[in-house]
Amino acid sequence: MKQGPALLIAGLAAYLLLKPRDAAALQVDAATNDTSVVPSSAFTNLDENPVYSTPPVPPEVRAMNDPQANLSAFLYMIRSTEHVFPRDVVNDAAYSIFYGGSKFQSFRDHPVITGEKKGVPLPDHFCKAAGLKPGCVSTAAGAYQMIKPTWTRIRNKLALPDFSPLSQDRAAVELLDEIGATDLIFAGDIEGAIYKASRIWASLPGSTAQQNPKALTYALNRFDDGLAEA
Repeated sequence: MKQGPALLIAGLAAYLLLKPRDAAALQVDAATNDTSVVPSSAFTNLDENPVYSTPPVPPEVRAMNDPQANLSAFLYMIRSTEHVFPRDVVNDAAYSIFYGGSKFQSFRDHPVITGEKKGVPLPDHFCKAAGLKPGCVSTAAGAYQMIKPTWTRIRNKLALPDFSPLSQDRAAVELLDEIGATDLIFAGDIEGAIYKASRIWASLPGSTAQQNPKALTYALNRFDDGLAEA
């Protein structure tokens, strides 16, 4: 979403550089047998995920970019790896997509909390790969595919009013900051930030979740697309 990150980042940049970091957990919750560490719909639509679009940006040029533009582009890159690009990204449809590709309507809260959606049962081998018991589910929702426990923790921490696109952006930035990725993003070390963020988003290069993460070239191209949009 073009306006959300722009409005968000201007007020957060200085705050993020100074605030203490918490230890971020992967989006795997043993208490609720819930995980986002499963292949996303983007991986079943590889033909709709072009490797190249805008000309690649050299790393030294990324380092010279406005930190706010870098953060906005990084969020765009996450959305592009978690969802089908460009179909679900350029029109911001990703903000209302539930795990498996179904849509939800209300942004009043996470769709499982509102009752609009229920956790999607996952095959046992997915559960095992995520370190969960058989019968696990995924409640991954929105642009950043946040499961209900992750969303609830961040919503309470930031006192977010709803599950709107702006609130989803704010929650994603908080997750990035918890793992120390925002410093790297602001400095233009996008590859370093991607590998840190892969601890949370299994679609990113460097993820150890063994769920077919995107190639680094692909992720960097989507980041460059995001810079063009910022």
